[in-house]
Amino acid sequence: MVKAGQSAESLVHPPTGLALKIIKGCHCKTPANLFAEFARALQFPDYFGHNWDALEECLADLEWLPAKGYILLITEAAHLLPDDEEEYETFLEVLRDAGEAWGSGQAGMGARQATPFHVLFAVSEREKAKRAHWGMKEINVEPVRRANARQKPLKRKPSHS
Repeated sequence: MVKAGQSAESLVHPPTGLALKIIKGCHCKTPANLFAEFARALQFPDYFGHNWDALEECLADLEWLPAKGYILLITEAAHLLPDDEEEYETFLEVLRDAGEAWGSGQAGMGARQATPFHVLFAVSEREKAKRAHWGMKEINVEPVRRANARQKPLKRKPSHS
């Protein structure tokens, strides 16, 4: 869940080698818009057919985006296919199938090993109620300090109680 004043993008720091791609949920209100937004964000090849089967095929390939793994961040996810529950369920099924293919080593061109493939749905506290039926695990995120950020030394030792 994204708190007021935070951007979802600022909260995700992928490990080295993982590709982070941002999908704008506000551009995915219809299946046609969703296909166009995924094609834009993931740089799908010209042969992408702008339908559910083609989306699943491209998500389980991504050979044009070589990486050790993939993180798809869907911002403003409450706006994603808001008026069609059936299309939304199909979308989740496509994501699930792509994730299973990557996780089992059956995705990509001869991947043969499990490859991280994660999809994060970012919603605000206010928008959360719109999709209360999602049934997805909720994760509250806080800005993370970078591992290489220097911490100030303690001025005094911590007390031991």
